[in-house]
Amino acid sequence: MLFAQAPKRGGTLYDYFTTDRMTFDAQEDTTLQTYALARLLFSTLVRYKGETLELEPELLAKMPEISEDGRVYTFELKKNIKFHDGKTEFTIERMLSPKGRGASKWLFDVILGAEEFIKGESTSLEGFKKIDDYKFQIILKEAYAPFLYHLAVPGASIYSEKLVKAAGDNWKLNPVGTGPFKLKRHIPNTEIVLERNPYYFEKDLPYLDGIVFRIVPDSTTALMEFEAGTLDVVTIPVLEYDRLKKSGKYNIIEKEALNTYYFLMNMSDPKWSNPILRKAMALAINKEELAEAVFGPRATVATSFVTPGIPGSYPLGEGPAYEYNPEEAKKLVAQLGNIGKVTAWQWGGDTLSQPNIIIQAMAKEVGIDLEIIPIERAAFRQARREGKIPANYGNWWADIPDPDNYIGVFFGEGNQMSSGYNNKEVQEMIKKARVEVDPEKRAQMYREIEYKIIREDIAVIPLFHLKYLLATQKNVHGIIAHPTGITVYLYAYKE
Repeated sequence: MLFAQAPKRGGTLYDYFTTDRMTFDAQEDTTLQTYALARLLFSTLVRYKGETLELEPELLAKMPEISEDGRVYTFELKKNIKFHDGKTEFTIERMLSPKGRGASKWLFDVILGAEEFIKGESTSLEGFKKIDDYKFQIILKEAYAPFLYHLAVPGASIYSEKLVKAAGDNWKLNPVGTGPFKLKRHIPNTEIVLERNPYYFEKDLPYLDGIVFRIVPDSTTALMEFEAGTLDVVTIPVLEYDRLKKSGKYNIIEKEALNTYYFLMNMSDPKWSNPILRKAMALAINKEELAEAVFGPRATVATSFVTPGIPGSYPLGEGPAYEYNPEEAKKLVAQLGNIGKVTAWQWGGDTLSQPNIIIQAMAKEVGIDLEIIPIERAAFRQARREGKIPANYGNWWADIPDPDNYIGVFFGEGNQMSSGYNNKEVQEMIKKARVEVDPEKRAQMYREIEYKIIREDIAVIPLFHLKYLLATQKNVHGIIAHPTGITVYLYAYKE
């Protein structure tokens, strides 16, 4: 990291979370909060370089060697790490274990033998080969270009087999890792206190003595505390952005993040299976108006589903999504005849959210009678797994900067997001793009796939992308709002 001034050592940073997840186990909990803590407490084999989407070694001595066919990865670990017997193989097997609570099996399910291990048909992972104490190989079932990105996800943090097994069920609240900080104190629903790890393997890092995350459920209260100086960092509420920026009192961090907010229509639903209805809906939504009303300066109108900036994405403003055209939408609705009420669901809540109220009103303007029903979260998740949600307004924050993490997840075979997508030709294209090793060819393949999904099949309506908006006190420097949505504190310091 390059700094405008020499970083100052020492001091405690005061930040906050809106909830206490009551776990530090990034294999079990995939929220951004737990992931942010994992980057402080644990280490991964590779990580993102500063603010970029470029990977660099973390626990590795160098970036791995990859065979010509893209299947065999050879790794070498650093030798100066106080590792507490951290084992890559143990970490992978713990995530994949059929008896475990690994929430992100997809990180490692591309490894040879993973499927058999998950099903309990094998007790060891065929695709993991130990060479010596510092070198090992991972062999994939087939070439998969984004695999190294998987290893940078906090869910792939390397754990100590000895300590995890000794702690048992207490591990999630008593983590010990190789990260820049260690847990000093956790008072449930009150605060999480971290202190510098004296055994951290990167010279002179971290700069801070510690970080205190207070639990502040209300954003208004958090802002009041920030302005009173008792918090060093705050997520900027939409309505306060202009005021805080114009005040000149704070550092404002604005960063594009890897996410897309969308309206997804289930192509297996009796009514949404009609492409005329889906196109009418796509033309009915005024994205600029919706984005401004809901998120103001945080939102950028989406013209594609894959977030711009990811290799293989469309540049901002050049994607295949339909533009707002209410007159054309009305003509299509007239073609539909009397289709009656169409249904969408909302994730949780007792009343409709502001975005859903606006979308419903825009649909009504063109003659679509859209009923939106709030569904309890557990029931929503279950229905999503079963592919039974008719349609919904939702958002996707990418786990890795790769188009497959959007397109494969939502529209590949066995899609998990209740899209009902069933274009076999496109799904074959998705399979081929996953294993293509030529970066330029692969990027072109994904753009063609996305064009077919959005422009021709109209399976999803991209709405907008959200920026990271943080404010820090003037004496706080070096915080990174990374595009993956995870705040990085490794280089943070206070004057």
